[in-house]
Amino acid sequence: MRLTDFIAHHHKKIINEWVEFARTLRPWSEGMSDKDLRDHAEELLTAIVSDMGSSQSRSQQSEKSKGRTVGGSLTAIGRKHACERLETGFKLDQLVSEYRALRASIVRLWAEAHGDKQGELTRFNEAIDETLAEAAVRYSDIMNHTREQFLAILGHDLRNPLSAIVMGATLMTKSESIDDKQARAATRILNSATRMTRMVSYLLDLARTRLGSSIPIAPTRVDLTTVCEQVIAELEVVYPDSQLRFESKGDLSGEWDGDRLTQVISNLVANALQHGQPPVTVVAKEHGDQVVLQVHNQGPHIAATALKHIFEPLVRQPHQTGDRNTSGLGLGLYIAREVIAAHGGTIEVTSTEKAGTTFTVQLPRHVPDQAHKATELAAVAAAHVKLVRPAAR
Repeated sequence: MRLTDFIAHHHKKIINEWVEFARTLRPWSEGMSDKDLRDHAEELLTAIVSDMGSSQSRSQQSEKSKGRTVGGSLTAIGRKHACERLETGFKLDQLVSEYRALRASIVRLWAEAHGDKQGELTRFNEAIDETLAEAAVRYSDIMNHTREQFLAILGHDLRNPLSAIVMGATLMTKSESIDDKQARAATRILNSATRMTRMVSYLLDLARTRLGSSIPIAPTRVDLTTVCEQVIAELEVVYPDSQLRFESKGDLSGEWDGDRLTQVISNLVANALQHGQPPVTVVAKEHGDQVVLQVHNQGPHIAATALKHIFEPLVRQPHQTGDRNTSGLGLGLYIAREVIAAHGGTIEVTSTEKAGTTFTVQLPRHVPDQAHKATELAAVAAAHVKLVRPAAR
């Protein structure tokens, strides 16, 4: 008897074992009917038998083993099963365990009766792996998209109350009717709320990029010297004992988003002040059709392994000494990279014990047409896309 015929002959027994196993996946299975637990088991078995019965070249087998199959009934059922299991609160490890249990059940029944003389178990395992891989990918995609939507909704809803706190604290710090103790408390509230506002902006930027849009920019005529001087003046207030040096060379004008560049430079300089040793130097110079900005500090260098991932989001990078940035979300350098990329530029970092750490930004004086189009599309999408809140369960 062929394995495909064997599966068809023992169809009911296999489905019953699937249901029995699914019922052990608590607390998810509590209160669920046999129909809910069975879900797509029958469709899956039918798709597997159909796939095993179809002709397959060595090239197709190789592609399947590498997860490069295109479409087909197994792909469709894997996606469908993943989506519906996710909607009922299934976890990824439970989803995978269902396929493992189905495989174990059929292999055990077949081995007890026949063995595997014609390699049909190999085809069966390939079919299971194909639909499992597709189910896991689709499950992860949905989870990631849901997470980014949550970040976007959270960031959007936090902006209004934070703005009220910042406005109220600002008025308090300027009031002449409060004493020094109250003024200091108001200043702390203002500083904390400002920092939270910055974190919310980072979350919104992260959600925007993860949902498929680039960071929008609004280029105007900007003098980078003025931007750098403003950033340094603000940071000297926050870090009164800092040693900040700024040098400008040549024509530093260009068409950029001044607010976004302020965000980038502020992040780079603040990081240098927090994690490096004085002095911190900021050098901006013309370089043909580009402007180059460098932020340098001495002190503990960044480990080589950390440099590879330093611009990745939600990763706080340790220095060679083991010190770690314990503030913020680990989004500053990621947002900086995305802002520079939106301008058609690049950002790089080098760090050694002898030379210290240097971040180098290269900006074209004019935003490329391609970047302009990407920004316009992002703005259009942001104006029309509505984030739908999931219904209460």
